[in-house]
Amino acid sequence: MENIIKKFEEELDRYRKEKNFNILVPTQTIKEISPFHKPVLEIVKVNPDPSAGEVYEIVQGSGDYSLRAAALQKIGYAAGLIWNARGCHRTDDGSDPDIVSYRAEAAVRKEDGTYMLLNAEYMVDLKVIEEETRESYEKKSQSLKKEKGWTEQQRKDYVEKCVKRDMLQKRKFRLQLAQTGAMDRVIRKILGLKGTYKKEELEKPFVVPKIAFNPDISDPKVRELLLRQGLEATNLLYGPSEKSLIDVHSSKVIDVTPAQLSGGDGKGLIEDVEVEPENKSEQEQVEKEFEKYDKPTQILVLKALIKRKKYDESRLKKPLEEFTDSERKKFFDHLTAMPEPEELPF
Repeated sequence: MENIIKKFEEELDRYRKEKNFNILVPTQTIKEISPFHKPVLEIVKVNPDPSAGEVYEIVQGSGDYSLRAAALQKIGYAAGLIWNARGCHRTDDGSDPDIVSYRAEAAVRKEDGTYMLLNAEYMVDLKVIEEETRESYEKKSQSLKKEKGWTEQQRKDYVEKCVKRDMLQKRKFRLQLAQTGAMDRVIRKILGLKGTYKKEELEKPFVVPKIAFNPDISDPKVRELLLRQGLEATNLLYGPSEKSLIDVHSSKVIDVTPAQLSGGDGKGLIEDVEVEPENKSEQEQVEKEFEKYDKPTQILVLKALIKRKKYDESRLKKPLEEFTDSERKKFFDHLTAMPEPEELPF
């Protein structure tokens, strides 16, 4: 692990010395890291041409540019940001059609493998935006009046036409504007991005830190866990497409026909994958204890396992209360064989 950290710091120092990159590393050094993770650096290039849609000039002619949502999303994706769907929502009550506020929340993995959670809120006030838009077109129209020889009425008509057009779009997409604004603020806060950049700065690629999951696949137990997670994810998304799969222990074909838990109609209650336990005596002891419980207690145990393992209850064909004794036992075996889910901060 020390070699990994040393290599990471050497690579980071090289980027700093070259001075041809925008370094987005919040700390100068990484002292320690989880044995199941490693630090990596992602390189993200942003197109400095405003017409490309990734940057825009704050004030025309100022030379100060800010990153648009497209560029910020690229950088956030490279950093491995995870958005919390439950923490992202509208925060106003909708009583004022001119005001929309939105809250966004995301997490990024730290050096120890845990997550750092940050949130930000953004408000869209259409009255203020209209005033700013009108002021901008008023200034622009003055120069156009001289250039094109407009009358005062033509100048005013131009301003009204442009303001009406722009505000129609703002009103139509006011919620999306608030959502994007909140998400942009979260990305800026987590990675310490500046509000404005010069064009020469934007021509340099961004070096984005990322803590990646790096298990030791040479360890049989770790390899087995990854195989289980892969099979479980595939079954959850698509369901088992074959009547047999490869046993993660012995590479032999095993039967996983859902009818093992059927009530006679050939339709299983769950997609059951039988996995031979690492330690039979320990699992047999647990199984014996489970079988000693009465039905209500067994149901409570199953519900606790469902919550802990984050099992999708929609896969069940009927409520736990309607399971037979053998079905509860088989479901218990299935849940205990599932890997522990990765802990997220939400």
